[in-house]
Amino acid sequence: MSFGDVVLGRSGAAGPDLDRIFGVVPAAAVLEAATGFAPSGLGSVCYRAVDGGAFGAFARVQRELPDLIATEPDAEAAFDTDDHGFRWARTRQPPGEAERVVTDLHTVHAALEAAGFGPYLVCSLVGFARPDGHRLALVYTHVGGLFHPFAPAVGGGRDEALETRAGAAIGDELPVEPDRARWFPIWDAPAL
Repeated sequence: MSFGDVVLGRSGAAGPDLDRIFGVVPAAAVLEAATGFAPSGLGSVCYRAVDGGAFGAFARVQRELPDLIATEPDAEAAFDTDDHGFRWARTRQPPGEAERVVTDLHTVHAALEAAGFGPYLVCSLVGFARPDGHRLALVYTHVGGLFHPFAPAVGGGRDEALETRAGAAIGDELPVEPDRARWFPIWDAPAL
C-alpha cells in the first residue's frame, strides 16, 4: 500500500476484478425476490476522459465501442459526457435482460482495459425498477472492486432504507462495500 492509499483511505485490498460484474446476474434474482425490483434493461459505465499523448488511442477505442456493445437488434448504445466531464457508455436492452446488460458493460470494461485505459474506469451501474416507478442501481466501483446500491427517493433525496435492504439482499451474491459512507449517490446516472 502506498502513502497515497493511506492518505486517501484506500485499503490494500485487491483492485477491481472486471469479471465481478457478471455476479449481478444471479444477484438480480435475489434482489427481485427480496425487494420487487427487476432489471430495467439499462446499464452504464462511467470513465474519465483522456487527453494529452494518449488521446488518439483513447478516441479510437471510443469509436469502436458502439460496434461492440448492444449488438442485438432490440438494443441501443449511446455515449455522453456529463456536466463534470466524465464519459458514460450507456446500453439499453429489453427490461429483464440483466445478462445482456452485464455483457455490454463487461465489453466496455474489457475494451478500455485492453487498450491500457483500465485505470480510467470509475464505476458501472446496472439499473432496476419496480412497477410503482421506484428506481435502484447496483453500482460497481472500479477503484475498490466492490458494489453498493443507490436508490433515489421519489420526490428527491435517497431512499436509504431501501439501499440497506438491497445491500443486505445481495450480500451473499456480490462483494458489498462495508463502509456505508462510501455508498455514494450517482444522481441522474444514465442507468437510472
